Amino acid sequence: MNKKWMIGSLALSIGLISAGGGVMAASPSAGSAEIKKVAVSAPGKEGPATINNLTVKSIIPLVVHARALYFYSNRGGNIFPIETFTYKAQAYRYLSSDIGTKTKLMNYIKKAYTHNAAAYYVQTQFLEYNGRMSQVNADVGNLLMYEKATARMLSKTATTAEFELTVPYPDAQESSESVYVKLKKVEGYWRIDTSPDILF
Repeated sequence: MNKKWMIGSLALSIGLISAGGGVMAASPSAGSAEIKKVAVSAPGKEGPATINNLTVKSIIPLVVHARALYFYSNRGGNIFPIETFTYKAQAYRYLSSDIGTKTKLMNYIKKAYTHNAAAYYVQTQFLEYNGRMSQVNADVGNLLMYEKATARMLSKTATTAEFELTVPYPDAQESSESVYVKLKKVEGYWRIDTSPDILF
């Protein structure tokens, strides 16, 4: 099971930097047909994942891309300065304008996740308040290094798949974690069918 900690924006920023690095290029053994592009650019500007041949090699860039989308949305986007309010005795912050409506947030998350996974995440982790999307004013994440994960295919059909990832911690601080990932093919490309907050 993933361990999550309350972490500051500095640690989250470091995670985002590592999430964005080295994702465009696939392993030579993966083959160019497997990964057309997994465009992880500036946080919030990530393009859709376009993996159409899912293998133990091509799933890693997809998961790293999905993590970048999660980290960006989970920290509220580009929220400087932070706008906060109190709702039911809990401090909330508004999301940045690029993901600040339910439609924008859903479209952003669906760049790597299925509609159902994105809908569950948005419904359980965010609050629509005064027509804007918001979230509890806290940062949660983990230090797992998905870019260094190894994958084992558990099952695969033409439209669904399940993998087990072995994901290390930095500098082998703790033993690796096993992470299970479910996927579905959506309009010709693979999308993660597990809610981001459950996966990461």
